Amino acid sequence: MSNLQIFVILSGIVLTVLIAWYFWFAPKAQTRVAVSASGAQEVAIMVKGGYTPDVIVVQKGRPVRLTFTRQESSACSEQVLFPDFNKSSPLPEGEPTTIEFTPEKSGEYGFQCQMGMLRGKLIVE
Repeated sequence: MSNLQIFVILSGIVLTVLIAWYFWFAPKAQTRVAVSASGAQEVAIMVKGGYTPDVIVVQKGRPVRLTFTRQESSACSEQVLFPDFNKSSPLPEGEPTTIEFTPEKSGEYGFQCQMGMLRGKLIVE
């Protein structure tokens, strides 16, 4: 093997590792939710090609109020599901929709659209 072939192979391996890290292993930004004057933890989530923010950190034992605003017409984003909390809600386009619940156990809980293509995570501490 020539030096050029070795360089090309090693460059390909390095690029593959960087791409895998970026898409699957890079840490995502987390949004820590503060407790409002009403005692609830409130966060507004925009739905447009995904959830923004998509990783939300809350405290256990305190009410959580998530307000989703859907800014797209994709059929996939018509509903949001919280299977671990037995909650779901339709998301009409352009209208804020609020989901409220109180997480009692620490852990990581996923939320998603009805097709499972849009995903987010609720971290309860």
